[in-house]
Amino acid sequence: MNEAPQWSVGLRAISDMIATLMLAGLALWHYLLGEYIEIILPAVLACVLLFAALADLRRKSAFTGWLLLMCGYLMAVDRLPDLVSYHDFWLGALVPLPLLLLPIGPALLLGIVMLPVWLISLHGGIAELIHALPYLTLFGTVSLTAWEHLRQRDLARATDPTDPDCDAINRTTLHERLSGEFDRALHLNQRLAVLILHLPQLDIASEQFGPRAQLAQLDLLCRAVRTHCRNHDFLGREGHADFWLVLPNTTESGALLVLRRLEQALDEVRLTDTGPLTLRTQLCALRSGENWDHFEQRLAIRTQSLTEA
Repeated sequence: MNEAPQWSVGLRAISDMIATLMLAGLALWHYLLGEYIEIILPAVLACVLLFAALADLRRKSAFTGWLLLMCGYLMAVDRLPDLVSYHDFWLGALVPLPLLLLPIGPALLLGIVMLPVWLISLHGGIAELIHALPYLTLFGTVSLTAWEHLRQRDLARATDPTDPDCDAINRTTLHERLSGEFDRALHLNQRLAVLILHLPQLDIASEQFGPRAQLAQLDLLCRAVRTHCRNHDFLGREGHADFWLVLPNTTESGALLVLRRLEQALDEVRLTDTGPLTLRTQLCALRSGENWDHFEQRLAIRTQSLTEA
């Protein structure tokens, strides 16, 4: 539950641009009123938000979340003393801000730590303590809502057989289904082949071009498998850049034909950032009389050899 809220790239960029336009409008308003000293803060923060919006479009990071939060807090410290009649409203507006931008742990801590700062900024002395109760009430309600949302998301992830980043099944489900296919092949005297696929560009794509390039590679691989494999074949994610393509009732020659079709399909598509998708592959076929532990160990060793190559 210690993850930042998952905003889509488009929604995050739209929110950043709206906030930028609001601050730019406030700076323009002060200019028209002749309040030139008041122009500085909203104008500077508008530039900062514009930078954050452009950075989010390129590569979303935790830094931009903290940057947006800092801008909001600076404007609050600057404006709260002048909003005499609406203190409860604007204090309440500050409650969900960290929960929208930060992981729930830092957001809760920051929300509590900042309460004395907001009360001091009201310049009302002891009398302003009356605003602490509605702030804490709303803070507790919103925090419980955010916690329940994250709990439901974690529960859905725990019961979802697919990988969170692509259409391949996750590691636990992969081993369960592979064990079932092993038993089926053993009892029906059928063949079983597993293509081990390693994506060497995956980490480089994430480091150089951001998570979107990484997701594009994963999506390309999954689409190629869906298009060129049978309905009962399945792709599972064994590691970060390692996948097992399980081919029930398939001989070694049949598995090599599948691999050739996959490589041809991937060579025909060039991604914008990384070009064609490169695969390192190995074939692991079930041997006669082999037990499950030995077969699984061979798969793990060959997967490790691809990773270290």
